[in-house]
Amino acid sequence: MSAKRKFMSWFTDFFGGGLITKRGMDRQLQFIFFCFLLISVYLIWGLWVEDRMAAINKNEKVLEELKIEYHEKDLRLTGLDQRTRIEKMLVGSGNTTLHAPKDPPKRIVIE
Repeated sequence: MSAKRKFMSWFTDFFGGGLITKRGMDRQLQFIFFCFLLISVYLIWGLWVEDRMAAINKNEKVLEELKIEYHEKDLRLTGLDQRTRIEKMLVGSGNTTLHAPKDPPKRIVIE
């Protein structure tokens, strides 16, 4: 029997199911199916966990950005609160002519 014919015989037996009946593995087919099922569940579980971890990491980055934005707004509001407090103190003292600018800043052009 030539090597090519031997390979073709093995190939057709393997994909045709003849290898299973020749070796008596048909009695253990339920166990093989069970092992296949366990391996499939293990792979699916691993992919699901990886997907969840990726979502958690993405959410942590979003939370970090929101915290930064919150702190920026907090600093901005604190600055506004101090400005209004200082303006009230100046008006309350009565001896100053300081006030907030009414016109936008102008550009000075030097020739």
